[in-house]
Amino acid sequence: MWITINYLCWLALLVNFFVGIFQKIKKRVIYSMMISRFFYWLVIISSVVIGIRSFSRHPYVLIILAIILLIIIALLETIYGRKQDLKVSKKYVWEISLLIPIVIIIQTLINFDFWK
Repeated sequence: MWITINYLCWLALLVNFFVGIFQKIKKRVIYSMMISRFFYWLVIISSVVIGIRSFSRHPYVLIILAIILLIIIALLETIYGRKQDLKVSKKYVWEISLLIPIVIIIQTLINFDFWK
């Protein structure tokens, strides 16, 4: 159940991010930022629950995953903050576009225990 919630929240976060980042109106960007915050809190909660159950098997991978998750959140906040000033660097958007699938792949490997 938590794995499904986690994947759905990642998907919703990614879709909401790309919809919000291409908005022209500042109020819609702020609204998208609030929705993104909701979904990344759900991602954090579900990741913690999954991590508690998997920590004995993969402690170092989960620590690295948590650090990458915090980097993603910091990048999301940076991008939304710059979007409000109408100056978004494509570099940040590419970094988010690459980091989120990496985290999802690592979580999949942990969740389905591919590393034995």
